[in-house]
Parts: sequence; structure tokens; C-alpha cells
Amino acid sequence: MKNLIHIWPTVADLADDLGLPYQTVHSWTARGIPAKRYAEIITAARRKGHALSFEDLAGPLDNEDAA
Repeated sequence: MKNLIHIWPTVADLADDLGLPYQTVHSWTARGIPAKRYAEIITAARRKGHALSFEDLAGPLDNEDAA
């Protein structure tokens, strides 16, 4: 969630843009953003003129595990 502050300064701003209840989005600060929400967050960021990727939300893959 910390990497989204430059787009949405508050949890309420992100919740409003996604059309989700505040409590739902606030819970992500403790549990992490569910992967099923990544696409809609990326789309909402684009509407605001920002580029986000799945990797921005999930974090980089550990290439050592892939080998």
C-alpha cells in the first residue's frame, strides 16, 4: 500500500476511486492487497495518469526460486 501513496494520499481516496467500502481497503494495510484487485487498481491509476504494473503491486519475483 505504501507504493500507492503518490497516487492516492489516503485510504479513503483509493476506496472512493475503486467504489469499495473504506473498511475493505483499510484492511489491505494489514493483510496486503488481494491479487484479484490488482487489475482494477492498475486501471484506476491509469485514469489518474499514473502507470502501475502487477509487479508494482505484488513485488518482484524471486528469480532464485524459478531456477
